Amino acid sequence: MTIIVDKKDLVFTIHVAGWLDTETAPALGVEIDKIVKAETIVLDFKELEYISSSGLRQVVAAYKKAKTMEAEFSVINVSNDVMEVFKLTNLDGKMNILPLNEAVE
Repeated sequence: MTIIVDKKDLVFTIHVAGWLDTETAPALGVEIDKIVKAETIVLDFKELEYISSSGLRQVVAAYKKAKTMEAEFSVINVSNDVMEVFKLTNLDGKMNILPLNEAVE
């Protein structure tokens, strides 16, 4: 898995590629923990192939952190396979999650 964080002012876009699973999810948590003040937090999953429950926990942690900061939060460029996981857990109804064909870059 690779993680690239783009920061422009108080807008954080975290690009995640590969597999977000038990082994790799803590690395995303570290990047989320580094954010101390934000207006917007975006998780870009354009190159994410797989997400496990550990990965979902990190997404929820990022969502909660954004809410605490009163920042906007979204997950963009979500593949069909990963979107199925969000739908199964009903997270697609709780947070802004955009499939690959709907995300604005």
